[in-house]
Amino acid sequence: MSDHQTAAILLTDFQKLCINFATGTNVDYADYEEARHRVVSDIVLHPRLPDWVFEKRFGSQFWTLMKETSDNYAGRRAFLYDSLGAVFDYIEKKGVEPSSLSIEEALKTCNSRTIEDLWLKIHSRRESDPEGAITAARSLVESTCKFILDSLAVHYPPNADLPALYGATAKALTLGPGQHKEEVFKQILSGCHSVIHGLAAIRNAFGDAHGKNDQTPKPSKRHSDLAVNSAGTIATFLISTYEHRVKMAKK
Repeated sequence: MSDHQTAAILLTDFQKLCINFATGTNVDYADYEEARHRVVSDIVLHPRLPDWVFEKRFGSQFWTLMKETSDNYAGRRAFLYDSLGAVFDYIEKKGVEPSSLSIEEALKTCNSRTIEDLWLKIHSRRESDPEGAITAARSLVESTCKFILDSLAVHYPPNADLPALYGATAKALTLGPGQHKEEVFKQILSGCHSVIHGLAAIRNAFGDAHGKNDQTPKPSKRHSDLAVNSAGTIATFLISTYEHRVKMAKK
């Protein structure tokens, strides 16, 4: 069973339980809390759940929300269908977002909790907090580089910046432009270096890692999407290359 099929089952069960709870069926508070824990813990669902799922940890809190939402069952059903509908749409479309499927699959294989947490953070922020998503995107590539360099026992300074980390990683994986003779590969790999410098620059200009004044322009979702998709593509490329190298070494 795929991750998206598992997510669909978890979300369906959660929605049914919430509707039963909200419409007078005898549902124990603990049942809600267990179902909520399952959907919040799911890597596919976590970044896409509505805020109330995270805020209403206990059955008593959810029941209060339902009473405040509507004084009739139809209104409560409508709220639940609407708020969870976008998550169902995502799953039914098999999670089709720019680069998301290939990135999620690649990042899971590296077995790094840090990288997995950053990817979840990116998705939780890209809609509501573009500045935070941009910062997390840059951190994703940085952590990916450190994971690969550590795995290959390649030393790097503890204060190395992103371009330096990427340069060391590219060299270790034979991805430096100067390590290839074909012009087309040189162009593509040079482009990757440019993207890395761009990620470092956009994070400094628009991310939330540094203080800003009132005149600093605010990034929009399209800016964070550019940073997130670029970072995800680079991270996926690095991890895929690293995995290929490890597999070849075992033959």
